[in-house]
Amino acid sequence: MPIILLLAVALVAGPHAAAVPPDGVVDDPRLKQADSLFRAGAPDRALELALEVAEARQEEGLSPYEPLWRASSFALGLGVVEPSGEASNRRYRQALQLARGAREVEPEGVDARYWEVAALGRMALAAGTREAADYGERIQEGATWILERRPDHHGAHHALGKLYHEIMEVSGLSRFLGRTFTGNRALEEASWDRAEYHLHRARELAPEMFLYRLDLARLYADRGRSADARALLEELVADPVRQPPDRIFRDEARELLRSLS
Repeated sequence: MPIILLLAVALVAGPHAAAVPPDGVVDDPRLKQADSLFRAGAPDRALELALEVAEARQEEGLSPYEPLWRASSFALGLGVVEPSGEASNRRYRQALQLARGAREVEPEGVDARYWEVAALGRMALAAGTREAADYGERIQEGATWILERRPDHHGAHHALGKLYHEIMEVSGLSRFLGRTFTGNRALEEASWDRAEYHLHRARELAPEMFLYRLDLARLYADRGRSADARALLEELVADPVRQPPDRIFRDEARELLRSLS
């Protein structure tokens, strides 16, 4: 099939790519503790604590929005570090469910929408062609929705850049057939320039994020810009790990760097 693997989007931006409390929400010290637990290498405990806070807030008649989207981010991070694909997919589905639960509480919540987008991106990896194409369109729609409200949301820029990069790696004929027979908006809008713009913007807005640099380096490598890719990768592998998924991304960066040597 010409559009096989069309939208297998390797998308996750680390558990705190968008971890900015929404306007009007007072930080809960228990959620700060959950963040600290995650960064200290205890993502399972961070997730448990966020879920406990969400339940407690509901019992108190308060909004569980923030603990739910943070729980989604922790579940997604757990999925990245899980040793098996099946375990990872369970975590991604959990992340999606939690993000959608947060959106039910606050339909206009940007953070919940972002973690929904991120979960869909990871789930696309294990999906069939038709399902992955549907995920891709929903990712494009969600990321665009976010950028209309927060133009400097680095996670949404990364999501679009990664999506467009994956699409452009497919042959021109396959993209043409995909546009012709599916009418997929993401297919219609994808270009190398747009992919690079969004990945570069994500890296510019959040230079500490391992994945942003890794994915920008991948694009440079695919475009034959080996020197640019190596510079980013060498910088990345020299940086200290800040959160559990960074170890996975650093290993991938080392592998790509070796292939460019």
